[in-house]
Amino acid sequence: MTEEQLTKTILDWLETSGWKIICFDFPQSGTGVSLHPNEDVRTTKNKGAILPDIVAHKGKTVVFFENKDRFVLDDFVKVGELKTSNDYSNSIQKLLNEVTYTKIFYGVGLPLTDNIEKKTEENKEKIDFAVFVSADKKISVKHQTATIF
Repeated sequence: MTEEQLTKTILDWLETSGWKIICFDFPQSGTGVSLHPNEDVRTTKNKGAILPDIVAHKGKTVVFFENKDRFVLDDFVKVGELKTSNDYSNSIQKLLNEVTYTKIFYGVGLPLTDNIEKKTEENKEKIDFAVFVSADKKISVKHQTATIF
């Protein structure tokens, strides 16, 4: 399963579940919204920028997804940074300007394999949720820090 296929499957699942998509990005498409660090002086176009793969909201809850076709520890670190720091708060506030929200959750979308599940379990403290997509495009949610989905 490619990252694009994974993202499309999660987008369909979110929309079917009543989530409104704020933005999304397919690999190498450049269609998403970049989050820049608060102290970014923009000396380079994307230095320090984070490009979430999906941002969606339902009610007063917002979710940010980083999707991959395999386990990548750096993405868990990136999600953990968004989750625990305010370094990107200005960009997030600007992106969510039109949305009324009280909670933001940060997580990952990954293909469902035993190895990816195991590595996700080992790094679950860095994320608020993990959405797994099976080969037959069934969704399972694990490691929720609250009832999100």
